Amino acid sequence: MFRKTALLVLLVMCLVPCAFADEPEAEAPATQEAAPISQDEQPDEMTLRENAVNQKAAELEALSEQLSGREARLVQQEKEFAARASALSLKSREISGTSAVLLGRETQMNKREMDLMAREAELARREMTFAQESQKFTEASSALAGREADLARREADLAGREGELNAKISAKEAADNLTAREADLVKREAALTEREATGNRLSALEAELNERDAALKAREEAVSGREEAVAGQEKELSEATGKVSTHEAELAQKEAALTARESELEARSKKLTEDTSALNERDAALAKREADAAVKAAEVQELETLIKELPAFDPNSSTEAAMILTYKIPAARRRELIAMQREAYSRYSANRITQALESYSAAYEAEPNANYLAAYWAGLAAERLRNRRDEAVSWADRALAINPDYRPAQELKRRLEAPARQAQPQRRRNTSR
Repeated sequence: MFRKTALLVLLVMCLVPCAFADEPEAEAPATQEAAPISQDEQPDEMTLRENAVNQKAAELEALSEQLSGREARLVQQEKEFAARASALSLKSREISGTSAVLLGRETQMNKREMDLMAREAELARREMTFAQESQKFTEASSALAGREADLARREADLAGREGELNAKISAKEAADNLTAREADLVKREAALTEREATGNRLSALEAELNERDAALKAREEAVSGREEAVAGQEKELSEATGKVSTHEAELAQKEAALTARESELEARSKKLTEDTSALNERDAALAKREADAAVKAAEVQELETLIKELPAFDPNSSTEAAMILTYKIPAARRRELIAMQREAYSRYSANRITQALESYSAAYEAEPNANYLAAYWAGLAAERLRNRRDEAVSWADRALAINPDYRPAQELKRRLEAPARQAQPQRRRNTSR
């Protein structure tokens, strides 16, 4: 409004002096064209100027109204912008708070994930170590079995070759050579005895096998030399056949003794194989125990997580299925009882009371020494059925037999026995009449 007044005053001050100024006559027709009048009335110049001023004032007033409307719209837009800015800042603060909470939860999740990754890495390291040890033991056992088989084969080959040599010994060497051979056999028996003694030392078995290989090679070289020496005396063997026959029998007995000792060595090798199998079984049992321990640890962690997420409750007053977690029974058994309790409650809440009673009875029978919660709910179900009050009292007694401090079962029993106590005085009054 102030702007309108200022504009009008300014226009009046500018146009009034012009009204008194001398105008040229050539401009009169133009003024008459702007505001035509009748032929009887002569136009007044002052009136024409006044009309022009009024027209200008009307235009300025319209322009000022437009400006006022635009100013009002701008003010309204500024208010809306301020409101939107305030809402945006409030929303930004809310987003900042939510971001901080999410960041904290993400940090916790990252920490738990890092702990889990560390545990998985430790388990993988233990598994790799166990696999390496198992592979080493298997390789050592295989190598030992191969070396023993090779030794047995060489000893059998040597026994065969010695038998062939003993058949070719000449009669001339009957005395000295027989004595030497007997001494050699005694040495062999002593060597075999020593081998049997050293066979029990498993830690030094590989070194002993190497020594046996070297001794066998030396003996093979000696036998080859003896074969070359005996080859020239084969012509005289026919003459000493009778004398040698008795000695062959003795040698056969000694070979039998050697065969028996070889059998004993094989038995010991078999025992070693059995011990290796027993060790493998122990390793398998240890792996199974570790796997069972890991499963139990996972179950314990799962139960701890579930207990942390559940609200606090009193085992002597709560009727929730989560109370089964306080039972001192295996974790897998607790999960089964919780599932049975929830299934029975779904039937109970659906007003299928008979089926719910059967489900609660099955849950109680699954663990009759601990599941007093199922006994209590079975009592509630029996209470809602007709002519089943005594059965409901029996279920309450079963719950209290497991946990005498369980208050819901105590209240159920009091509620069920109250009508019976009220009915007794009534029956007495009827009898007195």
